[in-house]
Amino acid sequence: MNAATFPACLNGLRIRPLTSGLLAAFMLMALLVLPGRAFAHAALVATDPADGAVLVQGPSQFSLTFSEPVSPLVLTLVRPDGTQLPLTSSRLDGLTLAIDNPETLKSGTHVLSWRVISEDGHPVGGSALFSIGAPSVAPFAAETVDWSPRTAIWVGKLLLYAGLFLGVGGAFSLAWLAEDRRCGRRFVIAALLCGLVAAPFSLGFQGLDALGAPLARFTAPVVWKTALETSIGWTVLVALAALGLALLSLAGPRASRKLLALAGLVGVGAALAASGHASAAEPQWLTRPLVFLHGTAIAFWAGALAPLGLALRYQPAEAKVFLRRFSRAILPVVAVLAASGIVLAIIQVQTPAALINTAYGRLLLLK
Repeated sequence: MNAATFPACLNGLRIRPLTSGLLAAFMLMALLVLPGRAFAHAALVATDPADGAVLVQGPSQFSLTFSEPVSPLVLTLVRPDGTQLPLTSSRLDGLTLAIDNPETLKSGTHVLSWRVISEDGHPVGGSALFSIGAPSVAPFAAETVDWSPRTAIWVGKLLLYAGLFLGVGGAFSLAWLAEDRRCGRRFVIAALLCGLVAAPFSLGFQGLDALGAPLARFTAPVVWKTALETSIGWTVLVALAALGLALLSLAGPRASRKLLALAGLVGVGAALAASGHASAAEPQWLTRPLVFLHGTAIAFWAGALAPLGLALRYQPAEAKVFLRRFSRAILPVVAVLAASGIVLAIIQVQTPAALINTAYGRLLLLK
């Protein structure tokens, strides 16, 4: 192939494979934001009193045992008459959350309602019934599912991941692979701005979800305080830094562009490693670095697709350097992506049968 025929060959390639790659990247981001409750987060193992138990007298404390360590968010005792008693004194002993009972309980059926957050940053809630003396009509304490905050959380995360993978990854590809060519620059800036706008909203939605609060309480200080106290709060803060560094790499001095873009790409991996079930799984000395490598590899791969595709379409002659650099780098990047993903899957699923028999395993197979 000579220089005269290279542009024509690139035009033959065109955008079809790269469009498929972008579609795959969007599908991967959608899989990453699937609602976590359906998969392997903290689960209630036992309660004391047991659900449905009938006691002679009220206990001095309640206990909830989970499958992994949790932190309490909202603990409430619903009395037989329907009034609610906030439970504010609790302590964690391993996997068991001990809750002090501040009053003498009257006869009838009580409901212990709880909402906790697991190490991966996802809140879970539920309730357990017990009776003193004899059962009575159970007070209503069912957790209503408000899909508005949950839908907002998924949309916010999808847009944030678009900013991280397509925006920060795209800025890195422009600085390191494309020799600062302008093709794809507007797309990358749009993705970065999308992520910068979505990040604070995603944090607020996380606070709503943690407290089980409606969208109307979005501006309440306790919502934002709660969100910042979760591991996802760290993810959002690091993501904001990564997005900002990537944006500066597009506008800053030429000498600092590569350094800023590299720092932004590292920030993507750090943001993803700060929260999530994979990062919280043991042993964390292994899982967090693997999540870091996995996220960084995704950003490198997904971020280069749009700038490279646009360069091939509109500047085919100049795109050959970009394409050659991408082709050299992508094989080791994909190897890191695959290896880290396989090890994380083994750690989380543990048995081959669980890939088929559990929803979390089927999600990993789909990825």
